[in-house]
Amino acid sequence: MAIDILATDNGWPKAQFSILLIVSVYFAINDAVLAAIYGSMISLLNTGLINRHTNKQRRQLDMSAGASFGMMAVSVIIRMALLAALTLFGLLILKLSPEALIIVLVLGQVGFLIDKVINK
Repeated sequence: MAIDILATDNGWPKAQFSILLIVSVYFAINDAVLAAIYGSMISLLNTGLINRHTNKQRRQLDMSAGASFGMMAVSVIIRMALLAALTLFGLLILKLSPEALIIVLVLGQVGFLIDKVINK
């Protein structure tokens, strides 16, 4: 029953949003709200890139298996490089709380996976 509430029939990652909101409120209470919001934005950006590449592959049904694999590999490399660069920027340049940033990133990805399981 509770899982039905979080189902994403319109494509919005409701479980991910819910988890990110709860964790951001927790870190807002502990004076790390900026790190939580920054981590949430990185997590949602990663989700958007995954959805963009998945939709791009679905539109090109006549693509060969090799081309599809290559597109997937490029997607993973871009997402991981962007994730690492934005995380390092937040930690080293913006001097954000490492605990809040990493916890929000990890829980955001857990929310993404919950959304994917719910939609299957």
